[in-house]
Amino acid sequence: MVPLRLVLAVQDEQYIEPFLHFARSGEFDRGFSVTAFSRTEAFAQYMEQYGGQVDAVLGETAFFEAVRHDSGERITCIRLCEDEQAEAVNGSLYKYQPLPLLLSAVFEHVRGKREGTAAPEGRSRVYGVTGAVGGCGKTTLALHLVRHLASEGKRVFYLNLETIQSGDLSAPGRGAASAEANAGLARLLYDLKAGEERQAVPKLPVTAYCLRHPVLHGDTFAPLDNLDELMEIGRREAAALMEFIAGSGLYDVVLVDTDSFPHERTETVMEKCDKLVWMVADDWGAIRKTGAWLAHLEKARPALFNAVMSKTMFAANRISGEVQALTQEKGIQIAAFLPLIPAWTQGNRQGGIMHSPIYQREVMKLIRMLSGRKADSGKGGEERFDSGRSFYRA
Repeated sequence: MVPLRLVLAVQDEQYIEPFLHFARSGEFDRGFSVTAFSRTEAFAQYMEQYGGQVDAVLGETAFFEAVRHDSGERITCIRLCEDEQAEAVNGSLYKYQPLPLLLSAVFEHVRGKREGTAAPEGRSRVYGVTGAVGGCGKTTLALHLVRHLASEGKRVFYLNLETIQSGDLSAPGRGAASAEANAGLARLLYDLKAGEERQAVPKLPVTAYCLRHPVLHGDTFAPLDNLDELMEIGRREAAALMEFIAGSGLYDVVLVDTDSFPHERTETVMEKCDKLVWMVADDWGAIRKTGAWLAHLEKARPALFNAVMSKTMFAANRISGEVQALTQEKGIQIAAFLPLIPAWTQGNRQGGIMHSPIYQREVMKLIRMLSGRKADSGKGGEERFDSGRSFYRA
């Protein structure tokens, strides 16, 4: 598992040794991953190469003066001071306080900064992606959304709540390390359940249970090998997971990938998310099924239907021609049109995330709409993408 990534930078090697020993063997062993430096040159070189993977730097003033921070808003910088009275000044911490208190303070500093940059009231924005039929491109879109949000400097968590997870994203690691990471979600579910009985949240941060995916540049859980564990994630468990991650203050956006509607986990995501992307394909059957389920939801549970529709954006996938027919189903107004990419066949994908400038451009437009930013548009307010032909909102 990949915990919160901390860099310790102090000149005294006798200070580093007990710090590392405690962080790697004490109660925080699953909460922190610590890299230590006693020379400013080595520290500066490391930050230049790997600074984008660092969550926080805990160090002496000389080290901060030796490096330029291009990602300063994303990295929590905490200075160590030797004057206990000056601890509260400029985000400093007293260097010689007991290590359990020091590490707890570091985590609170990181959490506090994330709360200041995440959604209002310290919560992440939660985006859900769902659909009424399988194979409509939900996971493909979800992964591209995560990667583009991360490329904009956002801290993103990808939460996959599909029972049978798609093969779009290969497991990032094999062997013993991967086996250890696979216990992350299962352990968190256990800790959440135990905490509910004690009316307390897990002591460890979410970063102690997840891993940083090298392709998405966001955090996620390693896939569970035991399908029964996934099937046991019901409405209550899904809600607790979303609340724990979104409420941690460590992320700007939590993106949740779900099973096709109807499903109790999917309904939970629909209820709890801030924005919902509902995927449809350029196919009459998919549109008809989507319309039928929406009509049923409106009749059976009108309150939920109204709440969901107020935050739902419909996205049509695999568009290769005029799309007026897609908008004829009552209640479905397409907000985003994702192009058909012929090269993205099952045989060519091999479990990876494929790249396409046309598709990525539409994903960027969708991100702007989700975040409330105005998307690019043509004359008369008609949204379009240009790939040799134009597609218009009816």
